[in-house]
Amino acid sequence: MSVDFFPNRTADSAPWQDYRASNTGMVIYYGSDPISELPIREIPEKHPSEIESEPHYETGTFGYHSCVRLKIRSTFVKSRIRYMFFITKYAGINENSKGKYFVTGFYRVAKIADVKKYHIRTCEDYSCLDEKVCYALRADEVHFVSIKDAFPVSPQLLKDWGFNGRLTRQSRLLLTEEQTAVVLDFLRKKKNIRDKYIEETLRLQPNVVDDDDDDDGE
Repeated sequence: MSVDFFPNRTADSAPWQDYRASNTGMVIYYGSDPISELPIREIPEKHPSEIESEPHYETGTFGYHSCVRLKIRSTFVKSRIRYMFFITKYAGINENSKGKYFVTGFYRVAKIADVKKYHIRTCEDYSCLDEKVCYALRADEVHFVSIKDAFPVSPQLLKDWGFNGRLTRQSRLLLTEEQTAVVLDFLRKKKNIRDKYIEETLRLQPNVVDDDDDDDGE
């Protein structure tokens, strides 16, 4: 968990390197927020929180602002995967979509960086202390859509993708180039509302109150 939930100013200072990959994809799970119609990531009621600030669509990064899902990030890089798709079991206020699975957006990952030292220095919780490297991912294409435009994922499709069981934050589904192309084509035809995701996420952020402010001025 990162101390600063919106440290956009620091993302450009990471040692990003160009990343070569095939046009394959990985689908990973995130929890969506229950009080928003948009399928934004879940927003904590207060800070600090165990709730992940990922996917960090504000900066188009994954695994930079928080040291989460290290094995997933390592697998992504080692397998030379290009696209990271984000799937959620919709928890928002659109009743027609609630409880169903959707792919709501994707990253086209173009750069990676070893952020082990950064995580140890800035994160309260990190899992990379004993690892040689801790990769963060950065996209040059960040695309997120409304829940009405999201890619529906049925139980049968999950099986076709080779997955059986319950999706969790540790789940990762690897897609072939052909499977990746189908999801990409669908989402790219829908309006990219990344800016609205960012606005809604900021709107729902809890106010950070210093301890001194709780003393009624005494």
